[in-house]
Amino acid sequence: MDRNLRSILAGEQLEHLFEAFTDQGVRDSILCELSEGDLKDIGIEKVGERKRLLAAFKAAAAGESAPFMGDFCRVDGGVLPASSGLGPVEVSTFYIGKYPVQWGEFEQVRDWSVANKGYDLDGVGAGNGSNYPVTDVTWYQALKWCNARSEREGKTPVYKLSDGAVYRTGELVPEVDTSADGYRLPSEKEWEWAARGGTQTKGYTYSGSDDIDAAVWYNGNSGGGTQLVGTKAASELGMHDMSGNVWEWCFDIYSGTNRVFRGGSGSYNGDYCAVGTRNFNDPADCDCDYGFRAALSSAP
Repeated sequence: MDRNLRSILAGEQLEHLFEAFTDQGVRDSILCELSEGDLKDIGIEKVGERKRLLAAFKAAAAGESAPFMGDFCRVDGGVLPASSGLGPVEVSTFYIGKYPVQWGEFEQVRDWSVANKGYDLDGVGAGNGSNYPVTDVTWYQALKWCNARSEREGKTPVYKLSDGAVYRTGELVPEVDTSADGYRLPSEKEWEWAARGGTQTKGYTYSGSDDIDAAVWYNGNSGGGTQLVGTKAASELGMHDMSGNVWEWCFDIYSGTNRVFRGGSGSYNGDYCAVGTRNFNDPADCDCDYGFRAALSSAP
């Protein structure tokens, strides 16, 4: 009874509110009828949590799996090993998505941003299913999507224009508001530190294992395409798919105007999926295995 409600709340780490829902007469059968105001009355104060729950309730009513939008892992700070191509650089504590951004969540935020804030993301992106990684996204589009999700959830956008306006359109390198609490791309050093397991590292070749087939979707087992997120072994910190499945954009410049992406993909061989392997491309390019993972500077 009410399994959808309990599992959805658990996925958002809100299971303690299950009794508050049931005390108000909420059952699985009426989840799709709830409004944002109803959720606020029940005790869910954060705008982002209310919006994610409404999306999950709608998906459950339609018999679909909701994207895991609320799942972030804490990455305690430390220093990359000297063996890293970046050198022994220091990394501060931050938070990173448990999964790469999924097609279902990307669509939700994208469509809202176009309809409500004038973002130029109409028709952007692709995916094999709601819980598969979003693909065909440029570096610029990834930044704008992060800003859009921030606005949708009442957070302060990270990427701004020189006049302080929110970056919503065009292809330009925005300014970074380091004081903002919104979503963003990880830096390259953050991405590698997380992929290596941070302070909990076991020194694996791939994120989560030395066994490539246990942890990685690559061209030897993927059939050349993207796969459902979270189906390979997790890293020491709980993230999935940091090695393989899709390339993930990072914020950093590699050389010239090129931007870094990391992790390899289901279209590449295993060498590209190792945690220390670096790669890059033009920020305006996109392909069927280009995705990204969101990060936060403070707790979700």
